[in-house]
Amino acid sequence: MSKISVNPYTWVEAEVPKGLDVRQVYGIIFSPDGRVLLLEDDGHYNLPGGKPENDESFTDTLIREAKEEAQVTIASIGYLGYQLIDIPEAFAQVRLVALVDGIEHAAPDPSTGRQYRRLWVPPTTANEFLDWGGSGDGQIAGAMAAASRLGVSWSGTPLAYFDFD
Repeated sequence: MSKISVNPYTWVEAEVPKGLDVRQVYGIIFSPDGRVLLLEDDGHYNLPGGKPENDESFTDTLIREAKEEAQVTIASIGYLGYQLIDIPEAFAQVRLVALVDGIEHAAPDPSTGRQYRRLWVPPTTANEFLDWGGSGDGQIAGAMAAASRLGVSWSGTPLAYFDFD
């Protein structure tokens, strides 16, 4: 088990322990050309994801949230680990890796009414936008290794761009 700690956030490459509340599931989602999907909302960046609903699995949560927030369908979904948040009571944010399977026209999130801009970035620069420090570096490194095993290559990946459609 690998751990990277930046208090109060600790990145853990292991299964979530029994009894630890999972409040959010986020995905590091790769395009076929090796870019990572980020969502921009009023100058802030995040990964697609959200709260599990009605006892849905981590995978089902990410599939739903990617569709609602980013209007993308995903495949080849794999578990990466979790970020332990220890303020004031401990909970987990699960991280999955996935590949984009389809992209639809941008639209508002049906649960919030917000419309996010899709930003596609080389994985080596994703944490510059997310600003998650060492914990984020560990998450991106794990996602890059997993994506590489799925055949994703990012050598020569062009610069970041917003997808306006």
